[in-house]
Amino acid sequence: MSQAIDDSRTAAGAADEVSALPVRGRRTEQELLTQWVRRHVHRNGGGVLWIEGPPGAGRSRMLAGAGTEAALAGARVLTGAGLARGQLTPLAPLLDALSAETDGLAHGPRAGSPEEGESYWLLREVGDRLRALALERPLVLLLDDVHDCDDLTLLAVRTLTARLAGLPLLWVLASRAHPDAPAVRTLRRDLLSGRATHLELPPLAPEAVRQMAQDILGPRAAAAAPYLPYLDGLPGLVRQFCAHLGHGSPTAAEGPADASTVLAPLVTRRLHQLSEDGRELVLTASVLGGSLTVKHLSQVMGRREPTLLRPLREVLAAQLLHAGHDRLSFPHTAVREAIAATLPGPVRTSIRRRLVEARMKAGVPAVSLAPELVDLAEPGDAQAGRVLRAAAQELAAVAPGSAARYLKRAVELTADVCPERQRLSAELIPLLWQSGDIAGARDLARRVVQTAPDALTHAEACLELARMGSQFHVRQPDAQVRHVHRRRDVPVALKDQLLLTTLLNRLLAGEAGEAGGGGMAESLMRTRGTHPVSELTHRILRSMSACHRHHWADALKHSEAAAAGVAHLDPAHAATLPEVALATSWRAALLGLSGDDRSARDLVEEAANEAEQRGRRALLPLWRNARARLLLDAGQLAQAARELASAETEAAATGVSFMGESAALCTRARVAFHMGDDAAMEECAARADACLSGDDPRQRGIGAWVTLIAMAYRDDLGPAERHLPLAMAHARRGYVHALPVDPAETVLLVRIALGAGLREDAVSVVEFAEHRAQRSPRFSLFAAVATHVRGLLDGDPDRLLAAAERYGTARPLLGAEAWEDAGALLAEAGSPEARGRFERALEGYEACGAHRNVRRVRGRLRKLGVKPGAKPGTAAPAADVPGAGWRGLTPSELGVVRLIAHGATNRQAAERLFVSPHTVNTHVRHAFEKLGIRSRVQLARLYLTEVDQRGAVG
Repeated sequence: MSQAIDDSRTAAGAADEVSALPVRGRRTEQELLTQWVRRHVHRNGGGVLWIEGPPGAGRSRMLAGAGTEAALAGARVLTGAGLARGQLTPLAPLLDALSAETDGLAHGPRAGSPEEGESYWLLREVGDRLRALALERPLVLLLDDVHDCDDLTLLAVRTLTARLAGLPLLWVLASRAHPDAPAVRTLRRDLLSGRATHLELPPLAPEAVRQMAQDILGPRAAAAAPYLPYLDGLPGLVRQFCAHLGHGSPTAAEGPADASTVLAPLVTRRLHQLSEDGRELVLTASVLGGSLTVKHLSQVMGRREPTLLRPLREVLAAQLLHAGHDRLSFPHTAVREAIAATLPGPVRTSIRRRLVEARMKAGVPAVSLAPELVDLAEPGDAQAGRVLRAAAQELAAVAPGSAARYLKRAVELTADVCPERQRLSAELIPLLWQSGDIAGARDLARRVVQTAPDALTHAEACLELARMGSQFHVRQPDAQVRHVHRRRDVPVALKDQLLLTTLLNRLLAGEAGEAGGGGMAESLMRTRGTHPVSELTHRILRSMSACHRHHWADALKHSEAAAAGVAHLDPAHAATLPEVALATSWRAALLGLSGDDRSARDLVEEAANEAEQRGRRALLPLWRNARARLLLDAGQLAQAARELASAETEAAATGVSFMGESAALCTRARVAFHMGDDAAMEECAARADACLSGDDPRQRGIGAWVTLIAMAYRDDLGPAERHLPLAMAHARRGYVHALPVDPAETVLLVRIALGAGLREDAVSVVEFAEHRAQRSPRFSLFAAVATHVRGLLDGDPDRLLAAAERYGTARPLLGAEAWEDAGALLAEAGSPEARGRFERALEGYEACGAHRNVRRVRGRLRKLGVKPGAKPGTAAPAADVPGAGWRGLTPSELGVVRLIAHGATNRQAAERLFVSPHTVNTHVRHAFEKLGIRSRVQLARLYLTEVDQRGAVG
């Protein structure tokens, strides 16, 4: 099996003779191994090297090469290897390695394990013999296939590498990557955590594989080229495949083939060499998967496990299966696929189905069986339908996408005329909605409503339609609601929830007058407390209605009660309800208004993370918009812009527009206004025009408000008078979908009214803001806003400064605006204090990334004769850098150059300018060419000298 190497002869492997020629593509690893061996042999020192790689990676050839180098350097080389079929004698690999050099050291008894004392003395004798050989001259011990060694051999390696560490004894150990045996993993960990050196053999690069095939096949290598990528860069598999091609390779005319087809001849020959029982076993195993147990084979083949031992040994010897610690596996996926391809399709399906049936009888959970049944079940299979439904129910709360897939398959297996099909469809509706198939959920709900087999299924489908209406434009016909409420066989709790959800839809859709009237109050009193979810919805309605009436303390109180109701619901079930998501989003917004920003962020972050992890795609736009609003409040404009873009992407992926887009439009317009994003502002203005052209009063109010923002952005307030009444009505409404109207909009509204010369409208808005602050003393933000707008109206800088102090750090953007407004009044009065106010405003705007505001305040400071300082790395739009005449650079190139000159990396510049790193790299390259420079250092020096120190040109 193994032999001592004292010259350049070939080293023996585990079973076959292995050439000592180096493996092509292993030059780096071979050089590392050669250097390591030579260094230790010449220094007369010891050491341990652990070589590992997947089967076929060339470990044995690397060992042979190491033995050759060691022999040439004058060392004595011993080789041994573990046996994949198990050792009959413990310590056999080391005993075999020593047998060529030792006359008196025998293997010991071959039957059974040695007694404890005998093992000790045998281990000691091996150690003494290795010590003696190492003292004569440097000794190199090559041990291949360590993963197949017996426990006593592994113990000997661990013990002797430490005991003989001071001797000129080199241990070169080769093992399969990621060994299954715990003892091997422990040995590897202990050696590598100590003084052992690690050498990993990764798959060969494609070029090395091509060269290897060329060496083996010569002129016929071209025929192998299409198939080489399927060999995973493993030298052993390449040699095996090329050997097959040497007897008959596929031609180009036959067209492309997959890996299993290419490798089919490799495994077919071995299949023919097996007995009938061996072929049945490996064919069955190929259908069951890449990893399985003997128990699985026994169940599917209907044979007792002991009767499988003989064919299993035969298959292992043919290397069609590998035996791990407790499982069987194929040496390569393509090998399994090639074997499975020899079976007819119906036979493969039958084998897989037998395995599923056996696992069903063994009590395997439905969740584990469902993935197989999705493909195997046939129409009319009631048992498969029950398993898929059970799996869907288990996964509904944690993986709605998978649950929808399983339940949809269960529906398909059920006959069209069967009432059970409609009941399953009703259960499928919320799963489709949560996983993002909004159109599919809506269409399915409408079909179930029209063809429901019973009143309960009809009511459940109506409720799901109404729930979708709480987030999306899906109207629930009132006739269906009345029909449900007339049925006595529908539970009262279901009727109440349907009524409350319908009322909530009306409130969210802007029908505040109708929803807030006596009919709603009567309905609320009649339904209150009949069911936890109904009570939760009832509290949301009361809170939003109070917000509409500007009873903010009541709104917060009812949202707190709703949060308490959510806490009492089953967490797994609660996360799937749109009512819970709406209640959480609404409460987070109210907490943000009340000054508890941290709690608001925590609520939104937790809910958003849960939705992302569970794949509740329908809720992602809601949470991203809520997060964007909180980021805007906190003055983090760039992050808010990214969240809004992500929300729009998520909404587009669902295929149905969501009602929350109105709130998102308001937030996006504010972000674009402060950041100076021309493209985003124009897009918002276009959407506002579409809102103004409709008949919905709520949408027209939002359109008027965004139009006013766009006018202020363009400094064109001439037509403002036409839109102010609708915008003021929008501000007084109190909320937009599931978000309260931002109090900051009141400040901008007063500024627009004053700028347009509409003082009476400004007075009306200020009185509204002061009335709101008086009625809600708990909301300090309202008081700060009221002080701010009163200061704007009266031209009182002291009030504006007081507002800035009240905003504090909670609303940095509003605070900066108050500082700027105060500075503007002081500058008009010629007060020297104006500079300090503008500088405070500039500092706040720069921290928020409000580029448009930054440009304006810098202009105000220049008028005072002050050159504003720029912080290194602070992003600014292209309009704030020199004109296009400076050195011939375009505005886009100048914007990038400014950031680069102040120390930003290409990626940081891309993030701040909202472009790709590739675009930034292109601008930098063009700037280098135009400026005649070659380095970023030169760029920074030139820009700082000619621009920053002399002021912007143009």
